[in-house]
Amino acid sequence: MLQQKMIERFREAFHDDARVVAALMFGSFATGEGDAFSDIEFAVFIQDDSFEGFEQRSWLNAVSPVAAYFLDDFGHHTALFENGIRGEFHFMRKSDIPIISTWQGYGWFPSLDAAVLIDRSGELSQYASALVGGPPLREGAPLVEGIALNLVGLMLFGVNLLNRGEHARAWALLSKAHENLLKIVRLHEGSTNHWPTPSRALEADLSESAYKRYVTCTASAEPGALCIAYHESWKWSLELFKNVAGPMNIELPETVIAQVQRLLDEAVTHCNVGRQPSSANPWGSAQQGFCSGRKSRAAEKQRSTKKI
Repeated sequence: MLQQKMIERFREAFHDDARVVAALMFGSFATGEGDAFSDIEFAVFIQDDSFEGFEQRSWLNAVSPVAAYFLDDFGHHTALFENGIRGEFHFMRKSDIPIISTWQGYGWFPSLDAAVLIDRSGELSQYASALVGGPPLREGAPLVEGIALNLVGLMLFGVNLLNRGEHARAWALLSKAHENLLKIVRLHEGSTNHWPTPSRALEADLSESAYKRYVTCTASAEPGALCIAYHESWKWSLELFKNVAGPMNIELPETVIAQVQRLLDEAVTHCNVGRQPSSANPWGSAQQGFCSGRKSRAAEKQRSTKKI
């Protein structure tokens, strides 16, 4: 595999350059999931007194011809190599090595040997050991509450865009909302291995029925199809709130949830997709189920307080 050959080239280049103190590979090849379509990713630590004069692109080009080198949308230095491989490089000072321990909860690898390509001082292995193991556990009410509130907020934003007629922007925002939706789906299905990028390997990670349902939540920017996708996404969100957030007694803003539903009903009318407003739509029961569950728990809490 071309990527594996390049990884070995970089390993040799790291060892041959005394300015390189340590180097860590992360991403799919570090976790054993890399394939012919994967990129390569490294954190490279340079001697502090050599860092300013270290010409990153020239150094990379000496290992493998570089067609372009730039900062991507996330602020990561990205190399597009002439052979078609994409590489992500984090060049840092030796004194920055402790930052690796802050990746805990995001990055992981099965062993130090799978990730550490060079470690002249042993310091990198010391901090990287915190990342050894399997994918981190994803659980707890604070986590679920944060995801659910982000999902509600993005759906509110999106349905307002639908009603304004900004369908292209609403389409882009729905993809962002789906990141949160898929995280709750993964929690519900007990499949959280690819948490940082929840759409990754979705076809294999979810049950067939869950994946098919997700497909119904997607659409083009054509207004009618987009309205349906928003409704399907919202319907599923309400069910997941009830099944995942409900048992944790998480308080979600019912007034805002009702507002999203009202705006969705308006959007359906504007999109003219042949759907009825909330009094007769298939999402009403899910919303009522979520809200009635919340009210029941609130009433129970009130009764308990009175007894005290």
